[in-house]
Amino acid sequence: MASTINTTLPPTLPADASGDAPRRKRRSGSKKRTGCSTCKARRIKCGEERPECHNCRRSGRVCTGYPPPPRSARPFEEVKIAPKPIVATGASVPPPNHQPVQLPPRRLAKLHRRTPPLLTPSTPDTAVMLYHPSMTLPFSDQEGQYFHLFREHTANELSGFFDSAFWTRSVLQECHSATAIRHAVVALGALYKTLEKSNESPPTSPYPDRDPGDSAMRHWEMAFKQYSNACNALVKAESAESTSNRTRLMASVLLACFDSFVGDHRQAIVQIQTGLGLLERLRAQRKRAFLSSSDEPVEEELTQMFTRLAIQAKSYDMAFHFPQPWVVRLTSNQAQDPESPASDSSSPISLSQGPIPDRFTSVMEARLAWDKLCERIFRFTETMFAHAQNGVMGVLPASLQQYGLSFKKDIEAWSDAFEHILASRTAPGVSSQEKAAIAVLKMFQVMGKILFLMTFSDSEMHFDKFTPYFKGIVDLALEVVGDEERRAAAKRCPDPSFCRHQQRCPPDIFGGHEYSARHIKPSFSADLGIVPPLYVVATKCREPHIRRQAIQLLRSSARREGMWDSELTARIGTWIAEVEEEDVSLFNGGYGNTIPTPGSSPIQMHSHPMAGGDSPCSQSHTEFGDSQWERSVSPSAVSSRASFSSARSSQQCRTIPIPEDKRVMVRAVEFDLRERSAVIQLGSRNLKTGTPDLKTRVTKITW
Repeated sequence: MASTINTTLPPTLPADASGDAPRRKRRSGSKKRTGCSTCKARRIKCGEERPECHNCRRSGRVCTGYPPPPRSARPFEEVKIAPKPIVATGASVPPPNHQPVQLPPRRLAKLHRRTPPLLTPSTPDTAVMLYHPSMTLPFSDQEGQYFHLFREHTANELSGFFDSAFWTRSVLQECHSATAIRHAVVALGALYKTLEKSNESPPTSPYPDRDPGDSAMRHWEMAFKQYSNACNALVKAESAESTSNRTRLMASVLLACFDSFVGDHRQAIVQIQTGLGLLERLRAQRKRAFLSSSDEPVEEELTQMFTRLAIQAKSYDMAFHFPQPWVVRLTSNQAQDPESPASDSSSPISLSQGPIPDRFTSVMEARLAWDKLCERIFRFTETMFAHAQNGVMGVLPASLQQYGLSFKKDIEAWSDAFEHILASRTAPGVSSQEKAAIAVLKMFQVMGKILFLMTFSDSEMHFDKFTPYFKGIVDLALEVVGDEERRAAAKRCPDPSFCRHQQRCPPDIFGGHEYSARHIKPSFSADLGIVPPLYVVATKCREPHIRRQAIQLLRSSARREGMWDSELTARIGTWIAEVEEEDVSLFNGGYGNTIPTPGSSPIQMHSHPMAGGDSPCSQSHTEFGDSQWERSVSPSAVSSRASFSSARSSQQCRTIPIPEDKRVMVRAVEFDLRERSAVIQLGSRNLKTGTPDLKTRVTKITW
């Protein structure tokens, strides 16, 4: 268990003999070399905001951009690409075989007539043709390879579990006309190459045929060089009237993804704020020009992207409670002024939502409807918290429950319209990606319902009502990770007898079968997936078996989904479980407060006996406010016949409920994903801000 931070203040320094205060010594520290060129020339500290820093904007100077980090500045060769790669054991593992994309004979002959062949640099003797990214884009050979990687692989990875024409089509088209977009695309391609090289088994073994230029550090340096070029090109484009708002918004999306990829969540939030601010100004111009709401300043595709980025940033703030200015606001402070552009019913990111249909016709239709519903809920709670007088973190007064009834009905209507799609995910012809997308979307709906209903509760005990919901989230996540592991194992190790990946298997806590996910590679997605719902289960579910399942699934593979990191969330959930289960005898079998410690495998858990009917865990311990909100939460209400069959026959609880005086919530998390460290503060749920909290616990974790 991580040690608690010592918050004792240092004693006051005594005055010297003459009675004067002692002279303050100049604080020593390492010199920063990562600021913009303008601040360096002025010899002032740069805030490093992108694409132009705050000092330059305030002084009216032109921010000339950021140079790439010098090679001499790195203290060691380790590339801390996030998420942290899982290094396989065994030094005899050969490097992975990266096959170039081969063209059909007719396409190959046609391309050969147009241009000389492009050979693979690392295999000059094979003379294998690569697909040329474009005949018109001004790429060097190295940049062209990163662009090719982005188009063939990275774009699909960034889309996550959902197909996105933004990454696979719109961004690539914009590369032909926007220099900043070209550099950003190459930077993301180089980052993916860095992650791939960092995850080799073993990552730095000196093979005779290894190209010295094909190393993680080389790709890492190229990624930051191209990122710097993208920022510089965007700064220059800001002064050019020919630069379209579409290009500026698209650049904000790409730069935010890069910052999230490398673990700089603060800079990612700044990029999202920049894009939302531009959208708000465009909407204000539209209103002043008396244009109809259908005359959008940018296409719907970009609006959808910023809706999802805003949902990411808001969910991040709700989970970790960032201070200003790292909070994304969806409502304007001028909303009370009827003359202000933001006083209408629309927000800077999306228009009002129509009625939810009886049945969704596709997964994408359901996704768009859920995004808009989430955005409306966030704006509602943001407005209510601004006017609430109780000052309790994350809790609205019970008197406002009536205003939220329509959202509860909308969430349930969405679930009913999605039911047939959820049941059809195992049908023949459904692709693995679509199956995973359906499961993830249902996980978010269940999580959204839990968190919205608990917005009006000041007791952590009320989360026990949703134990069947938590079980449903874990079952769906296990389905997604299990399918992903089977596909990865079949691709990477078609013959299990020659598998050289990690042989240490996690203990069995999934009910009678061995579970491991040692073939899934570290991944990054610009879209949300399984990490946020599993984080909610790990921190809010007090049934220890389900909680440990969520933590193990988070640790099953290193993944970064937007700004959400699986290892960080797993360690936060682990520490909360340690604190809450301390000195509490949880199991009749005598397991006490044992919890998987950071960096180790989860503990061996005995399987609970299966019992028919509802689990005693699903019974409410207390009343949940207004009777209109009170509804029996049974497993059948959570899901369809196909999805949560295991929850219907849920495991009988053999645990003693954690008392309320032992339960805590996250009050704040300050972390640095690039350094892989975090300071976590826990406390009470029902105390006003500024009130002394006897439950306060602080710790620092590193990994």
